[in-house]
This record gives sequence, C-alpha cells and structure tokens, in this order.
Amino acid sequence: MRNGRVLIVEDQMNFRRGLVKMMQSGDLGWQVVGEAGNGQDALTMLEEHEPDLVLTDIRMPIMDGIEFVGHLRKNYPDMIVIILTGYKNFEYAQAAVRLGALDILIKPCTEQDVRQIMNKASERFYEKYALQQKQRMQMQVQQDQEFRAVLLDLPYEMSTLASVDCVLAGKELWLLHLNNDDLTNKAANGKRDMSLLQFAFSNIVEELMKEAGLETRLLLVEQDTFLLVTEYQQLEESLQSSISKASFEYLIIHTSLISMGIAPAASELAERYLLTKEAVSDPIQVPALTTSEVGTGILLSQHQARVREMEVQLMSAILVGQEDSLHVLLNRVLAELGHTSPEEMRIGALSLSIAMHGTIQKQFDPAARQALARMPSEMPQNHWTSKEVLDWAAEQVKYFLLQFNHWQVSKSDNVVERAIKYIEEHYNEECRLTDVATHIHLNPSYFSVVFKKATGESFTRFVTRVRMDKAALLLRNTDMKIFEIACAIGFDEPNYFTNVFKQQFHMSPKEYRSGKLTT
Repeated sequence: MRNGRVLIVEDQMNFRRGLVKMMQSGDLGWQVVGEAGNGQDALTMLEEHEPDLVLTDIRMPIMDGIEFVGHLRKNYPDMIVIILTGYKNFEYAQAAVRLGALDILIKPCTEQDVRQIMNKASERFYEKYALQQKQRMQMQVQQDQEFRAVLLDLPYEMSTLASVDCVLAGKELWLLHLNNDDLTNKAANGKRDMSLLQFAFSNIVEELMKEAGLETRLLLVEQDTFLLVTEYQQLEESLQSSISKASFEYLIIHTSLISMGIAPAASELAERYLLTKEAVSDPIQVPALTTSEVGTGILLSQHQARVREMEVQLMSAILVGQEDSLHVLLNRVLAELGHTSPEEMRIGALSLSIAMHGTIQKQFDPAARQALARMPSEMPQNHWTSKEVLDWAAEQVKYFLLQFNHWQVSKSDNVVERAIKYIEEHYNEECRLTDVATHIHLNPSYFSVVFKKATGESFTRFVTRVRMDKAALLLRNTDMKIFEIACAIGFDEPNYFTNVFKQQFHMSPKEYRSGKLTT
C-alpha cells in the first residue's frame, strides 16, 4: 500500500521547511509531492501532483487559504484538508468547518502536535483508500462478468464491446487449461471442490505474474479453462513453465498454456476462443458454463476481490498503528467463517491466509522476493471437517500475528536504547512516557509494550529505578541535603522521595547514607 501524498501550502518558509523535513523522515507515512507559498501557485499543482492531503495556511499573499480551498473543492470535493493558522478564534474555526477541513493546526505548534494531526489524517486517508479499493474491486467483478459474456457469446449489451475492446487493445491472450483427469481426481465432491481448486489456481497465477512485474488479467471461462490477458510477448517460456510447475506442486494438476495470439476485436473474441479450444490436445470434457452457471466465474472474481480487500484492511490497521483494530479484524473474520457453509469456509479460510501472506511479503519482509510467497504451504483439504478448517485458519492467524510481532521488534531496533539514553539525560525532569515516545517517534501505547518486553519493567518502574540509583550515588558520594538530592533527580516533594527511596532500598535515605540497615 502506498503512502499518502501531501501538498504543503504555507508562505512562512521556515515553518514550511520544518513540515517538509518531518514528512521526509518517512515515519509519518506521508510523502511531500509539492509545496507552495500561496494559494494561486498551489492550484496549479493539484492536477499535476494529485495529493491526497493539503496542509494550507489561511493568511497568505496573492490568494489566501480560504479562497484556495474554495477553488479546490470545486474539482476535489473529497480531498482531505488541514488548515494551518496562527489565529485561534471562532471565526477561523467556522471557516475551517465551512471548507470541510479535517482539523486545524494552530501555530506555533510542537512536533507532537503535528504528529497527532497527521495520524488523524492517516486514519481518514486509509478509510478513503479502503473504500476506493472496494469500489474498484466491485467494478472489476462487473467487468469480468461482461468480459466472460462476450467470450462465451452469451447475452450482453452492445455497449459492452467498447469496454472489452479497451481492455484488449494491444494485448496477447493465453488459454490456461487444467487437465481433466487431474481435476476429476481432486474434485471428488463436484462443484464444492472445484471452486476451491479454481480459487487456489487463480491465486498461484496472479502471484507469479506479480513476481514477474507483469500487469495481467485472469478470467475463469469454463470450469477447467482460464483466459490470461498479458502485454504482447511478455509471457516468456520460463514463466509459462513456472505456472505449470507451481500448479502441479501445489494442486497436483497438470496445466497447459495455449497462445491465442494478439487479441482480436471484442466482436471476434468468441470465434477466436472456439478455434483455440479445438487446438487443445486434451479435449475439454467438462461441460461449458451455461448462462446460469456463469455465476461460478462471478464468484471467483468476488473471492479474488475479497483477498485484495482483506489486504487493504490489514495494511490500513498496521500502517496507522492500530494493533487493537488488527486483532479485532482477524477475530471477526474467524468468527464469521464459523457461520458459513463448508465450501465457503474453505475458500474463506484460504482467502484470509493468502491476504495475510501477502501482507507479510509486502510489509514485513519486502526484501524477500520469493515466488509464491503469498501462497500458504498447505491449503484446506476437501475432506476436512469444519472444525479442522477453522483450526487451520486460526493457526494461520497465529502465524501472521507472530510475524507481525517480529516485524514490530525489528522495526524498533535501537528504539529502547534511544529511550534509555533519553531517560538517562532527562531523569531529573518530568520525563513522561509520552515525552519519550514522541522523542523516538513511536505511538505511546506501542512504545510502552515494546519497552516492557525489552527491559522486563514498566516505563514508570524503570524511570523510578534510574532516579533512585542516581539518588543512592549522590548519597554515597556527596554531602548534599536530602531535599537537594530529591530536587536533583526530579522530585518536588522530599517526603514523597523518601517514601519511594524506602520502597526501593528498604531503608530511608538517611539510613542509607549512614550505612544502617533496617530489619
């Protein structure tokens, strides 16, 4: 999943550069695609850079922020906007509301203020992104249905030909045919097993295409036949071999790839398909899909859309730092699986596993470009009971969360050391958990968990121990008075310091200094 793109519109150059520098660190999840000193210049950048978020000042020369956002809303009504202003009054709050701003950032502001408001923007961005992806997937399912109707010469609207022509322009077509004997052996329970095999095979092919960096389209045509749309002469022999090899390795099904050549006009597609079928050495014995059975292909498109939607949901929760939401999402999916039919349960469990493996590959270990990394080493078997499928899905979730935890730890390399260094340098100040978390650019809740895992102590306990150790050092080596030592290590109240010291060393500061132990 890509980072959000942000355009910064601010006439105060130092403040603008400070914002840009914060974004460039990358840990906020935003990429600065442009910056401008007034609204007029910013308007010219909108179409060129297509930002997801605009941070704009209100008071600027030539065109102020109010006028700028007014123009922006005409062409980009849903764009996320955050208002920057040095004026904290009702008038500017009203203006922000009228302009549909997500929030207001009052200048001067701290780094923590910026981080909080950018986290809020990230949540809105990923909500919008997930919705856009869902809508795009729904459109893809509809297009697949129309494509399939043209290919099989089923009833369709004449306007469909134009959209199919757009998809086929300059493309090469391939038939992927699954061996009938292998299918018969594997699909012992008829349609129920066939759906799972089709879904698994389509994911294998799509994963190999992605690994090869190819933009392709895969469509289930008949129960044992897929159509693959690729760029011209991009499907090299080695990739064809990989498809056949992976199909047998994972599914024990032999697969043949037959070139249909350069894509014809949509009106000639059905005839080209029939001619190519006749060239298949292993005749297609499984009956072609009837109009009522085309739903099988639609369901496969929906299963693929479910995988992509799940990946977006997982990535959104991870990138926004919502660990609790991630657990809630996965628990909800597991619970919903338990209320589905056996066939839907197997496909749903496999969908979840593929989405999680895809997230592991993209987010947790992007450097490991292993072919078929998104495919689990095992998939739900046709003879499994519902309990066995659910147990398998739960194990897949457990593995994903383990990888998530490993990623969190690796992401936090040196974070705890940096935090301890900060504590050592600021123990005589307030030194709150939020202060340290802000300093090392981590969410406070997440930092608290990481810190305790690494040190074996809560943050508060650790800071207290550091302070008490410093106090003991001063008691042993100086003549400072008790209240002076308390003040030197960050305690305002000497009596409170004495109580805390006594809890740590089981003696008062005075007794510690004199070397007398209490029993």
